[in-house]
Amino acid sequence: MANELVTVCLPPAADSDLRASLATALAPFDMNGNHKPYQGEGDQWRIGRPGAEFTVVSGREDDPRLVRDPTPFRGEPRDLVPGLCDGGPRELLDFAAMRAQAGCPIRSVATDHLLTLDGVWTCDYFLTDSLDMDSCLDGLPPHTLVVRLRIHC
Repeated sequence: MANELVTVCLPPAADSDLRASLATALAPFDMNGNHKPYQGEGDQWRIGRPGAEFTVVSGREDDPRLVRDPTPFRGEPRDLVPGLCDGGPRELLDFAAMRAQAGCPIRSVATDHLLTLDGVWTCDYFLTDSLDMDSCLDGLPPHTLVVRLRIHC
């Protein structure tokens, strides 16, 4: 079984009950359901994946809208770094800094899959131009929630 990194886009209202909103958005891709055709599959998920956090816009590290899941990962306590998060409104995520850190001016958000606001499951390895996934994320409205998940599939 694989553990894949998924970036999920949600409408701003999803922050009122983030876990329920994520469960609803991911339901069509739950391999335990009877959904055809499968676009992606997962049987369980958790918010965040250590080492795959988003960079927070400088000066906004304490914004309460940022998503940081302190749940231990594989039995180990999770260190939450102030300048990193598991998600939040697009306006608080610094994709330019992520590009600079990766040393790649094009690719900001390395992810295996993207679930768009429209509910479309996009796989990085199916894209002919890797810029498409980043263009989608860069073009999101500022208050759109963007959350990182680890999905077991």
